[in-house]
Amino acid sequence: MNFRIQNRKLKYISALIYLLFQVLLCAVLNAQIETKNKHPITIDDAIEMALKHNLELAAVRKTFDQAEAQLIRSSLLFPANPRISSEIGTRNSPESRNTDYNVSLSQEFEVFGQRRKRIQVARKNIDSVKFQIEDRERKIMAQVKSTFFQALTNQEIVKLQLELVDIFKRLWDATQERYKAGAICVLELNTIQIQFGISKQNLLTAKNSLQNILLNLKLLLGMEKEKPLNIIGELNYKPFRLYLNDLLNSALDYRPDLKTLEFEKERASSEIALRKSEIIPNPELSGFFQREEGSDDIVGGEISISIPIWDRKQSELKRARTSKDIAEIRIENKYMQIQNEVESAYRSFLTAVESVKIFDNEIIPQIDENLKLNEISYREGKINFVGFLTVQNNLIETRTAYLNTLFTYNKAIINLEAVSGIKFRKVVRK
Repeated sequence: MNFRIQNRKLKYISALIYLLFQVLLCAVLNAQIETKNKHPITIDDAIEMALKHNLELAAVRKTFDQAEAQLIRSSLLFPANPRISSEIGTRNSPESRNTDYNVSLSQEFEVFGQRRKRIQVARKNIDSVKFQIEDRERKIMAQVKSTFFQALTNQEIVKLQLELVDIFKRLWDATQERYKAGAICVLELNTIQIQFGISKQNLLTAKNSLQNILLNLKLLLGMEKEKPLNIIGELNYKPFRLYLNDLLNSALDYRPDLKTLEFEKERASSEIALRKSEIIPNPELSGFFQREEGSDDIVGGEISISIPIWDRKQSELKRARTSKDIAEIRIENKYMQIQNEVESAYRSFLTAVESVKIFDNEIIPQIDENLKLNEISYREGKINFVGFLTVQNNLIETRTAYLNTLFTYNKAIINLEAVSGIKFRKVVRK
C-alpha cells in the first residue's frame, strides 16, 4: 500500500515538473520573439523581409504556377485521352436469336510539330511571367526603400520636436522666475505658454505621422500591425558619380518590364507558328473488334480526319498576330517611357545633390550653434521673446527643411535605382 502511494506521488511530482518545464520553455520562446521584434532593422533587413513576406508579391508569384500548369498541359504526349466505345445488340431471325457486339479504341495524334510548338509557346509565357514577377519585386523594393527613408526622416523630425519641447520647457521655467521677479509682463508669460503648448501639439502631430508611415512599412514588409517595428539607418549625403548614358544603357538592358514585353512578342510569334500548324486537323486512329454470332469475327482499323473547309484557324491566327502587333507597339512605347523616366530621375537627382550641398556648405554648420546661442541670449535677457521666437522658428524650419532635402536626395537615388536597374550604394560610390 505504501509503495502505491509513493508511486502516485512520484507521478504527480513528475507531471508538475513537466508542466513547469513547458511553461518556462514558452516564456523563454516568447522572450526571444519579443527581443527579435524589438531589434532594430536596417534597410537591407527590410528589403529581405518584403521579398519573403509581402502579400502582393506572394500573389504575383503564384502566376508562375499558373504558367507552369500551362507547360504541363502542353507537354502531354497526346492532345486528348484515348476513347473507347462499345456496342451490343440482338439480331432475331426465324430460326434463332443472336447477340452481336462491337468494341473500338481511338486516339487523336498531333502532326506538323504541334506539341513542340505548343511547348515553346508555354515556355515563352513562363519567361514573360518571370520578368513580370521581377518587375513587381523591383517596384516593391523601391516602395520599401522610399517608405523606410520617409520613416527615418520622420524619426528625426520627432527628435527635433522633442528638442524644441525641451527648450520651451526650460524657457517656461526661466520665464516664470523672471515674471516673479518683475522682469517681464504677463503678456510675455502667456505668449511663451502658448508657444509651449503649440510645440507639444506639433510633437504629437509628428509622432502620429511617424506611426502612419510605420504602418505602411509594416504592410509592405508583411508584418502584423500589432508587432513593434524599430528601424535604424543613416539619413545623410553620400556623393555618387553617375552618367546619363550609362543609366540609359543599363535600363534598356536590364529593365524587367521591357523584357516582359519582348518575351510577350516572342510568345505571340511562337503562337502564330502553332496556329498555322493547326490548320491541318489532327488525325484520329482507331482499331475495332466486331463479333457476330453465326459469322466470322472482324478485326480492323480506321483513320479519320476533319476537312478544313470552314474553320482554318482564322480567328486564332488573327488574335495571335494582333497580340504580336500590340507587343511591338508597347515595346516601342516602353523604350520612350524608359528614356523619359531615366532622364527625369537623373535631373531630379542632380537638383537634390545641389540642394544638399547648399545646406551642408552654407546653412547647417551655423544652425546648431545658433539654436544654443538664441536660447542663452533669451535667458540672459539680451533679446525679448518675440526676437527669440522669430529666430527659433526660422532655425527649426531650416533644420526640418534640411531633413526633407536629405529625404528627397535619398528618394532620388531610389528612383534612379528603380528606373535603371543599378544599385549605386554598392557599386558606384565615390
